[in-house]
Amino acid sequence: MLISSKKPAYMNKPLVSIITPSLNQGRYIEETILSVLDQTYDNIEYLIMDGGSTDSTHEIVRKYENDPRLKFYSQKDEGQYDAVNKGFLMARGDILGWINTDDIYTERTLEKVLKVFDANHEVEIVYGNYYSFMVKRKLNRIVFNRDFSHKWLRRYCYTNPSVTFIRKSVIQNDRLFIDNSVSTYGDWDWYLRMAEQGKKFHHLQEILGYFRIHPCSRIMRMDQRQIHLERCMIAQRHSIPLSYMTLWVDFMIPWFERIQNFEYLIRRKEWCEIGNRIINISKILLENFKGRLT
Repeated sequence: MLISSKKPAYMNKPLVSIITPSLNQGRYIEETILSVLDQTYDNIEYLIMDGGSTDSTHEIVRKYENDPRLKFYSQKDEGQYDAVNKGFLMARGDILGWINTDDIYTERTLEKVLKVFDANHEVEIVYGNYYSFMVKRKLNRIVFNRDFSHKWLRRYCYTNPSVTFIRKSVIQNDRLFIDNSVSTYGDWDWYLRMAEQGKKFHHLQEILGYFRIHPCSRIMRMDQRQIHLERCMIAQRHSIPLSYMTLWVDFMIPWFERIQNFEYLIRRKEWCEIGNRIINISKILLENFKGRLT
């Protein structure tokens, strides 16, 4: 990766703390680490909050242990959102970011984000656009997030945590942590609660990262029943009316993603994983069929 040697100039260079929740993602984590440490904005603190990985994660992280910006903590946690919340509490930075172990920043992400915060002191959350990709950054599509609208945020979560940054005051003063009990839609619930408290969002119309789609990612392993239950819970919590259209979209989109995912698994000849997926899907279909008979 070629990195520009020119560093941005700021009247003040606030410390940016980046948090990465990690669990057995050694296959991808090195690219994530490099995308953080190789930023053109260098006043960063990088916290990897590991949930007790048993794969190659520790070995890979040790390659970068001499970089004083990186701090690695490994202990059992209660999932991704719990790890991120712990990172937020430990972070010393004025600006906080969260990037997952299978996602990647573009080389000037922090430089671009800091310029927005520096020029707009009332802005508390900055989010951008991103690429969706599957293999070797072969782009699947560019995801253009929309400008902030609370009305549209209530309809669907149109941003991604790996390209979202917040002022520490949102956590430190307002205690707006992610609700760890919302295992699937925790980030959406988090954005909704921040919006309901009047936090100022800003959409930066720049590509800030790469979002990796792969067979072992959390989004690909979501249980359809859990998705539906949490969708209903979010609707009730935030007084969002549920229409037939939103429920249909919630049901159909994951199945389209599963089809695409199966194609990827077949190309890689991941037969054991394919078998597990078929068993899981068959169980869901069988339970739905039994439910209709009773």
